[in-house]
This record gives sequence, C-alpha cells and structure tokens, in this order.
Amino acid sequence: MLGEVKILRQWAGMADMTPDFSPIMGLTPVENYYIDSGWGTWGFKATPVSGKRMAETVATGEPPELLQPFRLDRFYDFDQVGEKGAASVGH
Repeated sequence: MLGEVKILRQWAGMADMTPDFSPIMGLTPVENYYIDSGWGTWGFKATPVSGKRMAETVATGEPPELLQPFRLDRFYDFDQVGEKGAASVGH
C-alpha cells in the first residue's frame, strides 16, 4: 500500500530533547563534570556560541550569564525556559 509513497525525510533513533525544548548547559552536581545536551534537532546551529561559552565555563568554573537559563537545576525548581525563547527556529 505504501510502495509508491515518496519519502522526503525519515528519522530513526532518539533525539535528545528536554521537557522545555531547551538545552542543558553548564555545571552538574558532580565535580568537574559539565553538560551540554538536550539540543534536539536544532543544536548544530548553535555550536559556535555554545562551544565558546562551555569553554568559558570550564576555564573559569562558572557559567557565563548567557548560560544561566539553561542550567540543569531549572528542572528541580520548575524554572523552565519558555518555548519561544528556547527555539532557534524562525517565528
């Protein structure tokens, strides 16, 4: 029945996405363990700035202000990023 269907794109596997569709970036409770994940399918667009800011975090031991909304503990506090601020897609 689907033999003639044209497929433009397919996806197999997991996409690392968070409940608020924003990445998790910065420090973790584990000493010297940093995290930069949860970008879903849009992460490649932010690679230059996220790499620079994560390098700054590792070098100084403190995440820069730009990364504060994306901290891991926002899920403990229910202080999630709004989806319009989180998406790197056109509005």
